[in-house]
Amino acid sequence: MNQANNDRSMRMPREIVLTRDIAARRALLFRLWTEPEHLMRWWGPQNMTAPSVSVDLRAGGAWRHCILTPEGKEYWSHGRYLEIVAPERLVFSFAWENQEGRAEHPMQVTVEFHELGEKKTHLVFRKVELPDDTELKLQTGGWVQALDKYAAYAEAISREG
Repeated sequence: MNQANNDRSMRMPREIVLTRDIAARRALLFRLWTEPEHLMRWWGPQNMTAPSVSVDLRAGGAWRHCILTPEGKEYWSHGRYLEIVAPERLVFSFAWENQEGRAEHPMQVTVEFHELGEKKTHLVFRKVELPDDTELKLQTGGWVQALDKYAAYAEAISREG
């Protein structure tokens, strides 16, 4: 690869785009993204829990979550809500925290909820501005697992109610 091609690939935006068709109403799915008691049930990859979740759901409001590995290692992330259009769209910044609690490479997440009928919703998850290919691969795997947990949780709640 010549230098021009290498420079262009270095500037290419890295993004994750994931979709799910979920057997639940979009109003419920929106709530599962915005209410701490629900976020704690699904946020993070399969083998992790979310013991701490805070949400200030308003434009400019902050959020902060912790995911915990089975070995007890904590990973903190935080951001601000940029756009809230309930129950259609949620846009927020996302950054992992370093050891000092400072943001490491801010990214942006957009979650859209599209009705597919009375009790089915098409979810589109998009995360942009990932810093490198390693982070892209790690986060894609983590978000696939998190969305699997989210969909299973949403469908279980939907069946109960």
